[in-house]
Amino acid sequence: MKLTINDQTVSARAGESVLQCALRHNINIPHLCTHPNLPAFGACRLCVVEIDGLRGFPASCATPAIAGMVVRTETAALKELRRGILELILLEHPSACLICEKQELCERFRPAAAKAGRTTGCHTCNNKQVCAVPDLCAELDLTELPVPPLYRNFPLERSDPFIDRDLNLCILCGRCVRICKAHHGQSTIDFVGRGSQTRIGEAFGRPLAEAGCRFCGSCIDVCPTGSLADRYAKWFGAPQRFVATTCSLCEAACAITVHSNGRKQAVMARGISTRVPICVLGRFAVPEFLNGAGRLSAPQVRVGDRWRELSWPRALAQAAERLKPFAGAGFALVCDTSNTLEDRYVFRKFTYEVMRSPHYLEIAPDARGVARRALPAGVRAALLAGDFVAPALLAQLELVLVLDCYPSAASERAALILPATVLAEVDGIFVDGEGLMRPLRRACDGPGEAQPDWRTVCELARALGATGFDYPSAKAIAAEAGAAGARLRLKRPAAPLAASDPAERRTHFRGHCLADKVSGLRELAAAEPAPLAAVAGG
Repeated sequence: MKLTINDQTVSARAGESVLQCALRHNINIPHLCTHPNLPAFGACRLCVVEIDGLRGFPASCATPAIAGMVVRTETAALKELRRGILELILLEHPSACLICEKQELCERFRPAAAKAGRTTGCHTCNNKQVCAVPDLCAELDLTELPVPPLYRNFPLERSDPFIDRDLNLCILCGRCVRICKAHHGQSTIDFVGRGSQTRIGEAFGRPLAEAGCRFCGSCIDVCPTGSLADRYAKWFGAPQRFVATTCSLCEAACAITVHSNGRKQAVMARGISTRVPICVLGRFAVPEFLNGAGRLSAPQVRVGDRWRELSWPRALAQAAERLKPFAGAGFALVCDTSNTLEDRYVFRKFTYEVMRSPHYLEIAPDARGVARRALPAGVRAALLAGDFVAPALLAQLELVLVLDCYPSAASERAALILPATVLAEVDGIFVDGEGLMRPLRRACDGPGEAQPDWRTVCELARALGATGFDYPSAKAIAAEAGAAGARLRLKRPAAPLAASDPAERRTHFRGHCLADKVSGLRELAAAEPAPLAAVAGG
């Protein structure tokens, strides 16, 4: 069907609103509460338009496009009305920076937000780079408020894990309320109170966790003002790089975008699909796990009861020298399926061809991510790509080498520790629970001298005099392994089970309890670490 917007004839699709039609044809109509993945709400009233034959100023987000309709979006009356509406919205929003006469100069010399626990203006707002309000103020020529602002002085809410909530920034657009209903079918948060006392909250003032929040982070993603903020990410400033990759914390293999800063640190992760949520691990755990203070960052050798750092060449030379006496059935390599396909291909090749051992032990973690097994009889030396063997069994070995990202019970009994990069620090292929290949793309640097497991084992093989381990990249390994066609899981029909059911959420990765590395998980009862029981059999 055809209609006219600002003297321009455009085509509208069935079921489309006037706002959707206009935006699709690059005709701008100011709006705040509208979001592409949410039904029309009409809360902000900034998208009002004039339509021939209709009285007043209907909200374009809630007005269906009809054939023959004549719409105007830029009249003087509309601009004045929108300016008045925005003035009312900003009366209870920190607005000093928005109407400051020095704003242009300030933005020139202070483009990034200052790090601050509370937002008092644009210069301290963690959402500054994506906030919609400054652009609206500029578009509507808002330079002053008609009456003195009424600052509500709500306390900053930090009682819930992962999320800071500053209701002083909230404009009651309802996006967070609607996305929660759309993604989880429940009103974990909703409008509380009436009139000027309306705010966003939970029933009976309960904490989010008690109210049934699954901490998918969707409410943060759609908040236009920064009222809801990622507690960890807010301190890193605006990210400078965005890489689409796969979350390999569990076999659901959700597609995520990892944001990194100028220091090449992961600072935030978001689900790529905005129509279904991801679980709390993919949304909040990845950056904090990668940036943990306890990460292994350099090769270490045990000297008596102490650890001493050494260079990679020396570490590999020592590892090779110590491994030589254990070639054959006396050696075992233990990993789990959280390693990349390339890692596991090299592990298998190293075990069979270099060490000439039949004991390549690849474990499939259980539903909680725990992977344990015993070692075959006769094994005297082991190379572990994680914490998978009970300490009592390791104590019986003559040599333990560990490839890992964090210290563990296994590394306490190791002769050498070789630091590994994981998750968003590596390129490669992750095999999901359906056996499909999902791409891992490097989005940030690992700590210090840490490197991918496949590279470490290839260098170890060369130190032992082996050939055929000179791969320049993970892509070369995948080619030799005949692995091709890895694709991000972009069109998931439904959210992963872990996004709605805490019982389905992984608690461990490579033998490490995630709650020990990610502070917010310690506050979630569903993610409390379960005791690791030693498994007597494989």
